[in-house]
Amino acid sequence: MAPVFEPLDLAVLRLIAEEPRAGVREYARRLGVARATVQSRVDKLQRLGVLISWRPQFDPAAMGYSGLAYVRLQLAQGKLERTLDGLSRIPEVIEANAVAGDADLLCRVVARDNAGLEEVLQQIIAVDGVERTSTEVVLSRRLMPRISPLIRKMHEELRR
Repeated sequence: MAPVFEPLDLAVLRLIAEEPRAGVREYARRLGVARATVQSRVDKLQRLGVLISWRPQFDPAAMGYSGLAYVRLQLAQGKLERTLDGLSRIPEVIEANAVAGDADLLCRVVARDNAGLEEVLQQIIAVDGVERTSTEVVLSRRLMPRISPLIRKMHEELRR
């Protein structure tokens, strides 16, 4: 069952998404409510698992890892956990998701360049449980990960 949100929950969530460093006091000022009210909404969003982290986001390209690819992995049956353990030891594998379809896992991988990407792919292929891979090299990122438009849509739906 989906959690029930009130307009204030979504307003707080939108501010957090757009300006995470502003802080609870500033959110309260902008929304015209008490600081404790905003803090209780933040606590609620954390408890529901909506707000999962306050960690900063980093751009691997700005850190010298301009190569980006998505790698689909087909795994040997019964080796998911062992494979994930092996993948977690490769620093350039920055995300892994279990998926439905032709692949079992979809990984986001970074590298310094194409030669580095080839090295990372060889490391992935060597992981116990990986049977086959398929790679999609990203030429450019056109739309960065975002959440604010979805929050605005939810807010508009509540107003109807």
